[in-house]
Amino acid sequence: MGTHESQEASETGHGAHEAPEIEEPTGRTIAGVLGSPRFWLAPLILVAVLFSLMAALYMSAVVDPQRHLHDFPIALVNEDSGGEVTGADGKATKQNIGDQVADGIITSAADNGIVVRRTDRSTALGELNSGKVYGVVIIGSNFTNRAVALGRSTVLPAQPTRPAIDIFINRGSGAFASSITSTFAEQVTTRVNAEVGQQLTAQVRDQLDRNDVTFTGAAQLALASPVAVSVTEPTPLPQGAGNGLSAFYLTLLLVLAGFTGAMMVSIVVDGMLGQTPIEYGPFYQLRERLAISRWATLAAKWTIMFLVSVVLSTLFIAVGSWVGTSLPNAFVLWLISILAIFAVGVSASAMMAVFGNAGLLFNLVFFVVFGLPSSGGTLPLEASPRFFEWIAAIEPMHVIYLGVRSVLYFDADLSAGLARSVIQCFIGLLLGVLLGMLGTKYYDRKGWHRYPGGMTLPPKLDKIVNAG
Repeated sequence: MGTHESQEASETGHGAHEAPEIEEPTGRTIAGVLGSPRFWLAPLILVAVLFSLMAALYMSAVVDPQRHLHDFPIALVNEDSGGEVTGADGKATKQNIGDQVADGIITSAADNGIVVRRTDRSTALGELNSGKVYGVVIIGSNFTNRAVALGRSTVLPAQPTRPAIDIFINRGSGAFASSITSTFAEQVTTRVNAEVGQQLTAQVRDQLDRNDVTFTGAAQLALASPVAVSVTEPTPLPQGAGNGLSAFYLTLLLVLAGFTGAMMVSIVVDGMLGQTPIEYGPFYQLRERLAISRWATLAAKWTIMFLVSVVLSTLFIAVGSWVGTSLPNAFVLWLISILAIFAVGVSASAMMAVFGNAGLLFNLVFFVVFGLPSSGGTLPLEASPRFFEWIAAIEPMHVIYLGVRSVLYFDADLSAGLARSVIQCFIGLLLGVLLGMLGTKYYDRKGWHRYPGGMTLPPKLDKIVNAG
């Protein structure tokens, strides 16, 4: 490609374009150009529409997470086996206060958009450690017996053990998701203590009244908050995990590397092949066009994008290690990073090859404008309007985030989103290849080549674009 310029171009020094002898004065030129609304109205409308869309999406995604909370998954384990509870008539009956507490938690949570599902301890903790649920509530064993014993301890010289509820969180599911679970834990603490405390207070008062014993203030205070609720993180994130945000920022890097990398590769390759001008500051050059088809041009760009994906993935791992980012399963992370960058790059290149300049706008909207608010990396999708869940089903940023999160926080567990991420990245890669290959080969077969006069606009479109 070293002799693209023709001999004539070399002699004149103007490449494929001859400069006009005298250029119009700046003021007259600007006045003439801006005098036509067709010139400035189109970019004005385009920019206004694009950024209005961005503002609407980004603001609506985070404006009120509590109001948009829906289907937020929490697992509940009730290990209470029940016990004997003395009623107002002095007779002991079999009850399970843990079941009553569980029913109350499920009902109140549903009113707030949280779905609490009963399961066993092993399943619940497994789902927590794979990101399938955002929290686990465990009602301790002997909950009923401990509650009864606590009530009796107010009139007997016995050392009580408070009934306990443990709530587990995992910051690997997202910092904001953990915050929502912690808020839910506070609500559980208030509600359970009010219900159980009221029940125990009524039972103890009846027994004391029958025996003509004073119900002291200290005893009433002890029964007002009988349940010990603790919030813990069974598998805390390692140092360097960015409080659960490192996965999101790495995902953002991978998507931008694919999207922006494809754009940069396209500009450089088109310039080297003489398809578009090369500009360095004031220097302008349009090389003689190399006789190469659209399909061959795109294939060359894809080849370079694969090399780019390998190099950038290696650099990202190296830089992350250098700055102290926690990078477990680094080899798996390197592989999925290559796949993600290459899949996004191939699709973005195909869009530009098929749709031309409009492909740049399509890529921006698809990969970034819709991708960021539906990624689930900063705010869980269950705390955003449902619209973003529909977008996330096909958005590359969300599925890439699931894979990266699985590798960084969930020991590269396939069921934690890694399998879905790999499959959807391969599907996206295949769709990008099909779009680019079929589109460019169709253009080549129709004789729609990339050089001035290679094809003309349809009359109606030509009238709109070139009028005036």
